[in-house]
Amino acid sequence: MIFTRIELETKSLLELTALCNQYGLKAHDDPLLRASWSTVLLSFPHIAISQMQREVGLKYLGRDGIESLIVAYNALGLPTREQAALIKASSQGRTMPMPYKLEQHKLLALYEAKVNLDKAISLLSF
Repeated sequence: MIFTRIELETKSLLELTALCNQYGLKAHDDPLLRASWSTVLLSFPHIAISQMQREVGLKYLGRDGIESLIVAYNALGLPTREQAALIKASSQGRTMPMPYKLEQHKLLALYEAKVNLDKAISLLSF
């Protein structure tokens, strides 16, 4: 349980409203009743999981989706020794003069995309 009924029963209407606002939730019925806010706080975790399982909102990519990420990851290639050195220098705040500065940013963006794809693949491979 994210919240227990006992925990919520001790909170005032203002505290329940503040909790719901913190999580971006709204009362389903009468906003002047504590029970409306408590019900939302008790039910949202189960609703969120149910929505994911029914593929509403955020949904699992499945095998094909993960394979597409792997294809994109592999398509980006591996940095050469010189590219790796420039990426390292860039991460230390060193920049090239114009017009090469734009290309330096592109190289860094490609590297960061590859790193983020790697993270995404790892996160979704369960």
